Amino acid sequence: MTPEIRAFEFALGLFTVLIGLAIADVATSLHRLIRHHQEVRWDPLALLASLFSLLLSIGMWFDLWGIRHATSVRYFFLYLVLVAAFFILFLIAASSLPDEMTGAVDLRRFYEQNRRYFWGLVLTFELVYVALGFHFVGGMLGKMSGRELWVLTLHWSVPILVPALLICIRARAAHYAGLLILCAIELWHYSAYSIN
Repeated sequence: MTPEIRAFEFALGLFTVLIGLAIADVATSLHRLIRHHQEVRWDPLALLASLFSLLLSIGMWFDLWGIRHATSVRYFFLYLVLVAAFFILFLIAASSLPDEMTGAVDLRRFYEQNRRYFWGLVLTFELVYVALGFHFVGGMLGKMSGRELWVLTLHWSVPILVPALLICIRARAAHYAGLLILCAIELWHYSAYSIN
């Protein structure tokens, strides 16, 4: 086992906790809603936002595997940036569904009141994600084909543009479209990934 892998395994512990907390928060919030379903006014848009936060969290778990050989992960400041990214990821998951069940819950109203905060977090996360992407693959950009560069540009730009627009736009149709686009990008991007 190389020193990079041993260091990565050590670093992985905190990342694992933050990703696990993100997934657990969505699961706990959903559990509370289901248990009190008679007091909940369901909204597919809020549920789609929570699904997106789950896809983002699980995708980051796969991305971690992709950087296991990067020696820079062992250095404090990059590690701090990664921890900050995963902390933002947790906040995205935590803000996707209401935390408390006190009386009736209207998920449509919750989404509307929460949308700027949620999408602001998503935008912040995506900006950090792209900056980290440049760090990890920046040296390979010159070796990529035109098609690979186009795909990478699309993968990095759309997840920044969509939340930036959804912060400003209130139309529910735009939010449905944005969430479906982002979920499709996550599923498409990680469909070829494997942990082996």
